[in-house]
Amino acid sequence: MADPNQYLRLKLGDANFLLPGVPGFVIEQREHLVVDKSSAGNVAAWRTMQATRVPAYCLDAALRVSRHARWQRAVFLDAASQAVGLVADEVELLPRAETVIAPFIPPGSPPTRVGPLFSGAWVTGNRVVLVFDPPALVAYLQSLGEAR
Repeated sequence: MADPNQYLRLKLGDANFLLPGVPGFVIEQREHLVVDKSSAGNVAAWRTMQATRVPAYCLDAALRVSRHARWQRAVFLDAASQAVGLVADEVELLPRAETVIAPFIPPGSPPTRVGPLFSGAWVTGNRVVLVFDPPALVAYLQSLGEAR
């Protein structure tokens, strides 16, 4: 379970993103998931919980659906309507004390019904790491399941 005093660093392709340590996400190792080996559809893997299957999607650095086998873990986010997951090449917990987040709202129309995907940015050295807005990320991932 997430610690509110941490961020989760996710490596998707060549890019890093942060997810705030809000209640309601679980990290699963690849070997505990059912990998979707079909070439059709957007789902990379499934997490089976009791009688339900929860999808996890593989995204590239531009947050487009991707298919590759490099991912090692999946992060599942609880949502009132339907839990959903995101597979990542790397996952690392970072203490909030080591990350100073500046508010950031991307220009243009938001890609989700709940707003922009990002709520902040962490500038470290010459790198900028965008911080996901959890409700918007959930809405975006759920929309991938609708785009069949």
